[in-house]
Amino acid sequence: MANNHHLKTKTDILLELWVEARTRFSNQLENLSQEDLTKKLGKSPNSVGFLIRHIGDVELLFAKNVFGDSTVKIMARTVIAQHDTGEWIDLEALISYVGESYEN
Repeated sequence: MANNHHLKTKTDILLELWVEARTRFSNQLENLSQEDLTKKLGKSPNSVGFLIRHIGDVELLFAKNVFGDSTVKIMARTVIAQHDTGEWIDLEALISYVGESYEN
């Protein structure tokens, strides 16, 4: 009997893993309030807002530099600053930014 199961490529597997992890992150965004963005975990120097922006920056950098998408325009402000400047406090803007980075 012939085996008709589709063999997954490494790309398929990596994409599934990434989507699963990214979905866990995306689901947490729904529970955040504006006030949560300035919170930090323990003695971490980075706020929740900074970390959300950083995820978006890194995703866009990957789309542009690793996957070669020349249409991506990115100013990775968290990477440039190298520290939390305290400016990442607009929840709606951050959710929109990581939505865009996810799509890219």
